[in-house]
This record gives sequence, C-alpha cells and structure tokens, in this order.
Amino acid sequence: MVPKRTDNRLLDAGGHPVALGEGALQALQEALVAAEPTALFVLGDENTLRHALPELLARVPALRDAETIGVPPGEASKSLAVCHDIWVHLTDRAADRQAVLVCLGGGVVTDLGGFIAGTYKRGIRCAHVPTSLMGMVDAAIGGKAGIDLGGVKNVVGVFHDPVGVFVHVPFLKSLGKRELLNGVAEMVKHGLVRDAAHYAAIAAAPLHDLDALAPLVERSAAIKAEVVREDPREAGPRKLLNFGHTIGHGIEAFSWEGGQRALLHGEAVALGMVCEAWLSWRLGLLPREASDRIAAQLLGLYRHFALQGDEDHRIIELMRNDKKNSGGQFRFTLLTGIGSARVDVAVTAAQVQEALEYYRLLVRG
Repeated sequence: MVPKRTDNRLLDAGGHPVALGEGALQALQEALVAAEPTALFVLGDENTLRHALPELLARVPALRDAETIGVPPGEASKSLAVCHDIWVHLTDRAADRQAVLVCLGGGVVTDLGGFIAGTYKRGIRCAHVPTSLMGMVDAAIGGKAGIDLGGVKNVVGVFHDPVGVFVHVPFLKSLGKRELLNGVAEMVKHGLVRDAAHYAAIAAAPLHDLDALAPLVERSAAIKAEVVREDPREAGPRKLLNFGHTIGHGIEAFSWEGGQRALLHGEAVALGMVCEAWLSWRLGLLPREASDRIAAQLLGLYRHFALQGDEDHRIIELMRNDKKNSGGQFRFTLLTGIGSARVDVAVTAAQVQEALEYYRLLVRG
C-alpha cells in the first residue's frame, strides 16, 4: 500500500489507493521501495516512453534500473498478439511473482498492462502511472483490465487491482487538444451521473489551462474512486459509469472498420452520451431541456461523425456483445437528471435506432 501523504490527496478506490498532486510520484517511489520487487519493468507506448519516461526516472529513482517494454500507440495494441509477446518477454527474463510492472501511459497501456499483470503466473503486481487525461480520471482507476477481440472492445479481461494509481498532472503538457478532449468526455460523464456541480464546472472551465483543469481532474478521479469503492466488481452502482458507453462502444468499434476516421474512445462516448441522454428523455426519465443542454455542450466540443441510416444495423450488431447486456436485452445506464442516473434500463434495438436518427438530425442542423 502507498504511505499516507501529508497533502491529503490520497483517494481510496477500494482495492487500491490513488495518489494525486505534487507528491504522487514520490508516493510511487515509496511504494516501490516498500514492495521489494525481484524485478521491475516499465510498460509504455512509443510516445509515453519518449515524452514521460525521462521525468518519471528523474523523480522515481527506484525505476532507474527497470527494463522498459514498448508497444505501438493506439487501440490495436490491446490484442492477444501483443499480450503473447510480452508474456514471452517476461518469461525469457524469468520474471517471478514478486516482480512489478509499472504501466506508464493512457488507457490502452493501463488496460493492457493490468491484463498482462493479472494473468502472468496467475498474477504479478502492477502500478499505474497514467499520462493521458482519460487515464488519470477514469481508465487507470478501478482495477478493471482488458483487451479487445474481434473488434469488440474489452471483451476479454480481468479484475486486477494495482498497488496504486499515481496521477502526475504535468504529464498532460505533452497532449494535444484532441487527446485532452478524449478525457474530458469521461469527466463530463462523471458529472452527469454523480455530481451536477462538477458537470457545471467542466462546462465553464478553460479546458486548455492545466491550472484550471487540475482540480477538475482530482474531482473526477475522486468520483471514479468513490463509485469503485462502493461496488468493486460492477454488480450494481459501478454500472453508473457506463452511461454513454453502450452506444458509444458500438460506434467506436464501427469506426475502426473503416470508411472514415477511427474515433478515440472519448469521442465515441461523447456521441453515445448525446444518444443516451435523448433515450433518457424518450423513456420518461429525463426532462427534455436537460437532454437538449447535454447535446448542445457535447456537439460544441466534439467533431461530428457521419452516420448513415443503413449503418445502424451494424452498430446495433456490435452492441450485442456489450458486457452489460442480459438475457439478450440491451441494458443501459440512463440519466434521471443532471447528476443522477439509473442502471439496468432495458432498451430495444428500435429505440437505439431512433437515438441514432436523432443524432443524425442534430448534426444536419
């Protein structure tokens, strides 16, 4: 476990702590010393090893003799083939169950690294050092790890708590606008399902200003940690965090199949939130004014994605593998207000198609 910080920026995410603020990397140093690992590895993609690793090594001396493992950036690295190569690499190095894998990167790296750590020799320890906004506020927190299979996102995975998540906001300096907005989508979701004041603060904040963003990062990380602590294995309340993801995952997977640009996860979730907020109104759970407000905000932040009516069937087909489905029915998390939501709402394929048509009408003006 991570020693308690004097700056009171240590969150309890149930099975693991989340360290934030100026002391986050010092907390990682202390945790690694306390862990007494037999071997240390740093997993990152080509971008994080270039931009973030030098600062990590400067601030965490325990990692200076660690071996680095690099993977290509992007969702394609969340595959069995990449896992196989890393498992073989660890085996070749005779890594034992007392080794520690430090995952330095965004959601792809922490998903991949957590899955590898959770499965290699039935589980070795890992630590997450998120370098993307998406990772800091959502993906790295909660102990869920997984990879993609056959175009279906995160369909193979495990719950594997890291020794800790260590959030160093200055790593965001290397990100462009698109990557920042990718993470903002999850922050908006946190506000919509749990904290109306947080939602309003994000809407009013200059998102390009890291000083203004830092307290919002901490609040979003706290929301994620609170929900995970209440429901570590996603049996109930943690499903709140799936708002926007049922349709969003279907559209994200569809975008990977070609035709136009592949969407980032947050971009697809933003589109999913527009549709699912409308479904919340359509099913009598949310006032129309709130649905319209959400749509206006998200359409103003994210580039529109062209969806043709004859593509709906493919998106719905991809959605059928969503992990939240039950008994062949779509199960959604839908809003009951800005700041509150309901889980396990049954939605039909016809209603999904209506929501996709609503999005098309909006972007046509």
